[in-house]
Amino acid sequence: MGPNSKKLMAAILVFVLLDLSILAINYWITYQLSKDAVAINLSGRQRMLSQRITKSLLLLNTQISVALRSATKEELRASVQIFDQTLFAFKQGGIAVRGDIGNVALNQIDFEPAQQLLKQTLHLWNPMHERMLPYITSQTDIPDEIIIQARNQMIQDNLQILDLMNRLTSSLERNSLKRANDLRIVQTVVFFLALINFLLIVRKFHLFAHQSAQTTRHYNELAMRDPLTGLFNRRQFDNNLKNTIAEVDRQQRDNVALVMIDLDGFKVVNDQYGHDAGDSVLRTVTARLSAGARAHDTVARTGGDEFMLICPDLQSKENADAFCQRLLDALTQPIATDVGQIQIGASIGIAFYPDHADGIEDLIRMADKAMYAAKNTRKNCYICLPPYQTRPIN
Repeated sequence: MGPNSKKLMAAILVFVLLDLSILAINYWITYQLSKDAVAINLSGRQRMLSQRITKSLLLLNTQISVALRSATKEELRASVQIFDQTLFAFKQGGIAVRGDIGNVALNQIDFEPAQQLLKQTLHLWNPMHERMLPYITSQTDIPDEIIIQARNQMIQDNLQILDLMNRLTSSLERNSLKRANDLRIVQTVVFFLALINFLLIVRKFHLFAHQSAQTTRHYNELAMRDPLTGLFNRRQFDNNLKNTIAEVDRQQRDNVALVMIDLDGFKVVNDQYGHDAGDSVLRTVTARLSAGARAHDTVARTGGDEFMLICPDLQSKENADAFCQRLLDALTQPIATDVGQIQIGASIGIAFYPDHADGIEDLIRMADKAMYAAKNTRKNCYICLPPYQTRPIN
């Protein structure tokens, strides 16, 4: 795995982690809101219980039946127990009674405003807690004296307890909203980080695909190019010639000329000056052939010192004469190398499709035949078929 692939995998891993973080935060928000909703509901219930305790104490001060008095005491006992248990669960965490689902675990309220409200409430409630606790835990009958003391306390403190419970409920609601907003801000930040990371992944995929395409093109180019000169190799030359002849057969072109060039005296250069000088000569020949060829011609190196050109629409032998003469003039100019000036010659054969051949192999054979005729005749000349017309260099 290359460096780019590792970076891409790392970016994908980061994206997955960020996505999981968003999911986790969303679950945490849902969980926290659910817990807060329970606490807010129980805080609101404390107000109702305070009212019920006061009502029960006042009712016990009136003339009522024995059965109603017993039921009222039980209601008082239950209300005091639930209020007391819930208040201490808010203060230090613990179990509170919730009528619809039974007991529920409450977390300790740990933010300052609510703690202060609880502290004040506990200060007011503590005498009632100490007075009623023995009768709550033992389930014994509550004496009238205790009821009178409790009633006097609630008449004095009930309104203040109600106010504190109202403020506690509002404080819990504000804190829940703030915590949810804070978590949503974090969630939004993580979301945008994930989005940015996703865009980076898309870009990396694009760059990776682009680089892969470039690499593929590069290797394809290497497969069709001669490594020394950069010209098309024999394999790609044959493909291009096949396509060009197919265009002629579809009557998109009038004809195609195949020009075959063999360098004269090149073997002597290699033998006398070495392959470095020979390579320099071949690169210079490549540059001169490319400069002499027309824009839509194809130049290829098909052998050690053999080159071919595909020239569509040369139209006539006269055009071929002028074209080959221009190539000969360029190739026979002295070539500057590290070992000094070197001069070579060239033998050129040219054949036309469909004038001289019925197919690719036949066209190559005819051009090769013309080139060898030029080499055997004089060298430094070209021959165009048919008939053989020898054009020596001037």
